Amino acid sequence: MLKRLSGIASAFLFGTLVASGAEPAPAAAGAPKSPEIVVEGVSPLKPPDVFDAPYSAEVVGAGTILEQQVRTVPDAFKEVTGASVQKTSPGHGGSPFIRGFTGYRNLLLVDGIRFNNSVFRDGPVQYWSLLDEFLVDRMDVIRGSSSVMYGSDSIGGTVYVHTREPEIAGPGAALHGRTFYRYGSADDSQTVRQEVSGSIGDLGVGLGVTYRDFNDLVGGRHIGLMPNTGYDEYDGDAKVVYRLDAKSKLVFAFEHARQDEVPRTHRTVDSRTWHGTTPGLFPVEDYDEARDLVYLQYHAAFEGGLIDSLKASLSYQSMSDGLNRLLNTGVREVRDLTVNTSGVWVQAGKRTPLGFVTAGVDCYRDAVRSNGHNWSAGGAYVWFDRGDVADDATYDLLGVFLQDELSVGDLDVTPGIRFSRAMARANQVDPNPYDAVPFDDLDETYQAVTGSLRLLYHVDPHWNAIAGWGMGFRAPSLDDTTAIKLNMSGTIDLPSIGLDPEKSHTFDVGFRARYDDVEFGAFAFYTILDDYIRRVPAGTYSGFPARTKENFGGGWVYGYEISGLYRFVPEWSVRADVGYAEGEAEDLVNGDKTMMPLSKVGPLIGHLALRWEAPKTGPWVEGIMTVANHQKRLSQDDETDTQRIPPGGTPGYAVFGLRGGYRICEHATASLAIENLTNRDYRIHGSGQNEAGTNVILAVDVTY
Repeated sequence: MLKRLSGIASAFLFGTLVASGAEPAPAAAGAPKSPEIVVEGVSPLKPPDVFDAPYSAEVVGAGTILEQQVRTVPDAFKEVTGASVQKTSPGHGGSPFIRGFTGYRNLLLVDGIRFNNSVFRDGPVQYWSLLDEFLVDRMDVIRGSSSVMYGSDSIGGTVYVHTREPEIAGPGAALHGRTFYRYGSADDSQTVRQEVSGSIGDLGVGLGVTYRDFNDLVGGRHIGLMPNTGYDEYDGDAKVVYRLDAKSKLVFAFEHARQDEVPRTHRTVDSRTWHGTTPGLFPVEDYDEARDLVYLQYHAAFEGGLIDSLKASLSYQSMSDGLNRLLNTGVREVRDLTVNTSGVWVQAGKRTPLGFVTAGVDCYRDAVRSNGHNWSAGGAYVWFDRGDVADDATYDLLGVFLQDELSVGDLDVTPGIRFSRAMARANQVDPNPYDAVPFDDLDETYQAVTGSLRLLYHVDPHWNAIAGWGMGFRAPSLDDTTAIKLNMSGTIDLPSIGLDPEKSHTFDVGFRARYDDVEFGAFAFYTILDDYIRRVPAGTYSGFPARTKENFGGGWVYGYEISGLYRFVPEWSVRADVGYAEGEAEDLVNGDKTMMPLSKVGPLIGHLALRWEAPKTGPWVEGIMTVANHQKRLSQDDETDTQRIPPGGTPGYAVFGLRGGYRICEHATASLAIENLTNRDYRIHGSGQNEAGTNVILAVDVTY
């Protein structure tokens, strides 16, 4: 029945006129067409409307995030075309897949500043949830490589987050406040957000704090309570904007996030088995996560000068990760990891007879502190000179790029080129000279020249055709090169010296159409991988099977994204999307190199939503169906990762939700969402825990 339902839904989604692009905007009487939504991540100094972006791009606005009642920023990808959000556990739910890639092969930027650092690992990571969703004004999701603009890691896609700014009201003083409260029944959770903002003349200031209390999650009708899945989170932020004149400003921002005792439940004895998954072994595996970011930026536009626009940024980010793991032998393992990242970049733009030229330079340095210790069951204390990665290591990234945007008749041409250089240094890769497996110290330099060429042809005012090629580049990280740690499959990762950078070539073609009440489009892509890094067997280490990493010859990923919107009357609209990615790369199977599926890539997934909204400020109601196929394509790692992936793959599902909102008065709105109406047991592919059963979410938003 599910297979038939998935097929019917897929056929409908393909047949619906859909667009890969703009965030669906609420319909208003007399104005059915979506407003223009710019994609700054494509061109930070000359952002195009999403309809005219020469990429497969999508914008997720703060309004959509609020309506979807997401728990974390990664949850905002749950309805992005072609994306899936792997969740190792509810607290470690935060690794979107974009065009078949996740972890350190996707790049996250916050106001243009790299969120990624050199200890991000292969496969899903939990760090994206350390960005408070209440900070987000909009997210530009750019599918495919953006390595020319942003350098290393941008292979699958780039997400450019724009954070909210305090409004400068003009002459005089103004003061505003906001109180937000959200309750979720499936995890008995409470989220409270308090904001204060104001302005005096040309100075605007915004302050905010967020508290989240997540309790144990209740799954569907059969799985029931999933113990040891709750945690607490605290966030705080401040932003100061000073308008120097009508076309320039200074921006100072501070962001803080902390999550306490976040359990990796699937590896513990509290995990619930599902469709043949195996239970965890550890009594405890908890993480304390924290992130701080402070930056100062200058934004300016000029007339008649040497340049037309300029952005410059100076930033400092600290990200820490603390592990507390109790083994079934009684040994307690404690590991602490902190990465302090200093960054500076400058981007300048100039309109010339040959188009709008953007040039930039960026530089980041990671300083890594990594240590750990063990307590034996008898109370003996053992200190380690390093933790999961090498202690006192540094990682430098430098890039210089040039991009041009020119028009030849109805054809927009965007070529670009970048030089990237990465330098990894570590003197404590192997602090114990008596280890049976000696490791050299790390002193590696990686560099590459990447290019891109994007074409957009204006067929007529309603149709655009897009084609492009882009190179991707990812320098080996400190996690690739210096890790000594227990990974998900019960093996030990060992350092890998002498790796080469991963490279890719992505080709895509598509189209968009936009009319007053219909928007649709489609994209198809093909990515060629070169020097792809995979794990290979490396004997045993400390009694565990050991693996290290090597460059393999290559691989490929292909797929498509189709999405869109139809407003059949001003109050009613239907939107739908479908996306698919499939990929393989060389792997070592029984000592021979063989093409094998990429790990944890999601199945075909689609959404269908019907929305009613009263004109202007009236109530709204939306019903949504999400359909995912059974994912049977598994890598070697997937087949052994039986704590997360059932034998034979992750079953498909179809789930239904209903949500709506009502403006109580000028300063207060209330919203209600009911997720998983049929209380179905289901799991997103690659996740360690099931999703919530029927979940009633109530939120109240008050401004004053």
